[in-house]
Amino acid sequence: MRALTLDYRRQYRASWVGVVLLIAGVAGVGAIASQYGRMIDESAQAEIGIREHGAATRKKVVAVSTEGDAQKVALEMKHAREILLQLGMPWNELFASFEGVEASNVALLSIQSDIDKRRVKISAEAKNLGAMLDYVRAMEGRPTFAEVYLQSHQTQQQDPQHPVRFVLSATWLVRK
Repeated sequence: MRALTLDYRRQYRASWVGVVLLIAGVAGVGAIASQYGRMIDESAQAEIGIREHGAATRKKVVAVSTEGDAQKVALEMKHAREILLQLGMPWNELFASFEGVEASNVALLSIQSDIDKRRVKISAEAKNLGAMLDYVRAMEGRPTFAEVYLQSHQTQQQDPQHPVRFVLSATWLVRK
């Protein structure tokens, strides 16, 4: 076995490759730091521009609404109230009422609602007149609806099975 020689006094000399790599690393870090500083400045300028643009937009909105265009603002407020009313309606309860009706021979085609009058108009197609009448009776028995009326019905002669298309109207008893 060879003897281990430890020399703690020997002077270490850097090689030229190590020095070049060190200088290149320091230069790279400096370039990246400079680029980072420019990006921070650009970001700050962009944020200032966004704030100024937002403040100018708010001023324009206030100026437009105070120029005497009260009728337009009133119409927009009415429209916003209608949307809030529609969003506040218990739609899940309405759809659950439709799904709860036992009607294997009836297919719903469309549902239209008139929120102001609390009316629902249902277009559907039944296999035959008996299925249609059963569906109307079932809808009359639902606690969600009142005043269920058959508005119209028509047998589809062009279809070989002769289904019946019909339209129901009902008052929607909204529970909030």
